[in-house]
Amino acid sequence: MNKKIKVVFLLILLLLCASCDLSTKWLAKQHLQYAPAVEVVPDYVNLRYTENDAIAFSMLKSISMPLRNVIIYSTSFFAFIVLGIITYQSRRESFFWLSALMLILAGAVGNLVDRILNGYVVDFIHVHYQYKYHWPIFNVADITITVGAIVLAILMLKKSYNEKKILSTENG
Repeated sequence: MNKKIKVVFLLILLLLCASCDLSTKWLAKQHLQYAPAVEVVPDYVNLRYTENDAIAFSMLKSISMPLRNVIIYSTSFFAFIVLGIITYQSRRESFFWLSALMLILAGAVGNLVDRILNGYVVDFIHVHYQYKYHWPIFNVADITITVGAIVLAILMLKKSYNEKKILSTENG
């Protein structure tokens, strides 16, 4: 694939996913904030507005707010630097590898923008089993981060397997 087309496509993927996340959070705030939960799949999925001023799974909730924000913003800043370095170093990797990194980056951008604008992240997708077993409420950014991480893990395992296969062929 042409280098310029690849960069444009990756930027479009980043912007599209981050925009989708931010617009669904806006919709959730407009329509769900003061409303009861909306059943999407009865006994399994509903839409329920929450404001998460901590991080994933409400970790750091027990830390006082000024210190929690310092930790969250400094960790986010560090993560963006690391992700930028990894993306730059991976620029010659496969298109799927770079797409997975863009999905992670898009989710991180969406959550960071939401946190900067509101002081919290809007979560609204609630997966459960008959309200007995619950998964923490999440958003589209969390989905893109998770999908990107899964794709990266699969690609890393595949690359590791191929390298071992090559080494065993050379030695055997």
